[in-house]
This record gives sequence, structure tokens and C-alpha cells, in this order.
Amino acid sequence: MKNEQALTSEAEVKEYLKKISNEEQVYSIALFDILGFSNYVENHGNKAILELYEKLLDLVHKQASILPENDNLAGSVVPIRISEDWRHVGYVANANGFINVCHFSDTFLIYVNYCLHKPGFWLADTKEEPYPLLLGEIGTRHYPIVYEKHPIYLSFLQTCMDFFCQAIVDGIPLRGCIGTGLAIMNQDKSIYLGEPLVEVAKGETAQNALGIAFGKSFNNSHPVYNDYFIPYLAHIKDEKESKNCKYLSPMMLDWARYWRESPDFNKYSLKNCINKMNKNPAASFYYDNAIKFFEFSSKNEKWSLEIKRDEIKDITDYYDRAKEWYENVKLDY
Repeated sequence: MKNEQALTSEAEVKEYLKKISNEEQVYSIALFDILGFSNYVENHGNKAILELYEKLLDLVHKQASILPENDNLAGSVVPIRISEDWRHVGYVANANGFINVCHFSDTFLIYVNYCLHKPGFWLADTKEEPYPLLLGEIGTRHYPIVYEKHPIYLSFLQTCMDFFCQAIVDGIPLRGCIGTGLAIMNQDKSIYLGEPLVEVAKGETAQNALGIAFGKSFNNSHPVYNDYFIPYLAHIKDEKESKNCKYLSPMMLDWARYWRESPDFNKYSLKNCINKMNKNPAASFYYDNAIKFFEFSSKNEKWSLEIKRDEIKDITDYYDRAKEWYENVKLDY
């Protein structure tokens, strides 16, 4: 990875990002597909999808500086009390990556690399994290830059949740997956290659619910804030239904919590929004399962405080504890 460059104008930034798009970089990538795309287009037309894409572009473009004199604050949100080094107290919301989006047919891609950053992005969270996760599991590839520039990853995840929630409000059923790793993402030439793309494409299909899963690369690029995810396995299809289950992490991005805490979305009834989309009896379980996840998230907001943390050696130990917690609480669910 090349050293970050000091660029002084928007034109220089665009030229630099265009140049490095021909090279392999560490990217975080989210892929979203529209469930029942053919039926959706037949009933609603392409205009609704294009309008959602325009909202996604607006969402990315409105991400602005946290400086007090800048009134264009993204989502009227506030900074988290963590420093640039997330292990110490301070403010982490001090940098935002150059997030890119593209859309083709029924698929939306949101992605970001870690080569450059914008001024700060205010994250919709005020909780100091007492239990950041451990670094990646032994024997798997780890990318230190994701932690060195963790605010970029966090703002990327918030963009994904914002987009997903907006889609629910607009009545467009999405299923997504997030991965991180080496890729080539050249929008000008329509070249998209890399392991994280394989992971998210396969992981997206292995879910039986509307929602946003993490791919296995979560093990080595997880967000340090437990509010951003939750142990959950009920959205993963049975192995007999899908061989792609192996591409998913036991953690799920907690878009439901984001919905409840966001003034942009908590004014809506999630259940009503989901049920309005649920028109096909053969696929109703995708929608019902999304509501179940929302309820699970609501009942288990303090999950990270309930994990047994003694003698945890690595991320796989942590996963074992998280799965144990999940198996216990799901009995009461």
C-alpha cells in the first residue's frame, strides 16, 4: 500500500483515486441485491430503483466535515468518544473515506479503500466501547490499515446501514453482505475483481432474510464498536439449502439498532414498512425473518456485556463465546 498523499484540490483527489483504481488495494465492499427483482420491476418500474440510487448518491455526497462552522452535517449525528487510536479515549469520528457507489440491474455496490480520507464524519453513536474486539484469527490474512484508519470503516458501515434503512422506507427489499480485502475496483473501465467481491456475492445469497450480513473477512476487519453488530445465526440458510453459508460470519450488521437510534428512521414503524413489501406468500419468510431480527436486536442491546470474556485468546475464542451466548438467549426468544 502506497503512503497517503497530500492532495490540495478536488481535481487532484479524483485523479489520484482514478489512478490507483487500476491497482489492487484493500477495499471494504458491500453488495446489495433486490429480492424478487423481476416482480419488483414489473409492479413498480425502473423509476423507483433509480430514485433509490439517487438517494444513495446524495447520502454519500452529504457526508461532510465535523468542523463547527460546517452546517452540512451528515445525518445530524454526533462523534464517538474514542481517539484515532481506538484503544484510548477521545474522538474517533475524525476521518471519512472516499466512498464509491455503483448500480447495475438489481445490484448496488458501496465500497471504499483506505488510501485517502476526507475531513471527519460524525457517526450516529455516542457510546464509548468498553470491549473492542481482538485482532484477527491466527492463520488468516490481516490488513492493519483497516485499524489504522478505522474511522473510514465505521463511516462506510454507517453508509451501508443508512442506505438499507432508506430502502426499507422506500419499499425496496434488499439483502446485503459486507467484506474486506484486496480488490481492483475500476469504475471507469467497469472492472471489479477480488476475493471480497466473491465473498459478498456468495454470502448475500446464503441468507433467508432482508438484512446485512458480514462475510468471513469480518474476522480480520471487524468494527471495534459492538453497537455495529450482533451475534446472529437465524438469518443463515441451512447448509442443505446453500453451500455458500461458509462465506458468512456469525455476526450480523445491526441495522435494526441503527434504525431505532436514527431520527431519520425511528419515526417509522419498521414492522409496517416490512409488511407493506411482503406481497408474495412464497417469499414471505424473507420479510418475517427481518422483523424477527429487529425484535431480537431490540431485546438484546446489551449483548456485548453478557459475553464471557475470561481467558479469551483470539477472535475464534470470542466467536465461540458469542455463539454460546446466542444459543442460550435464542431459547427465550
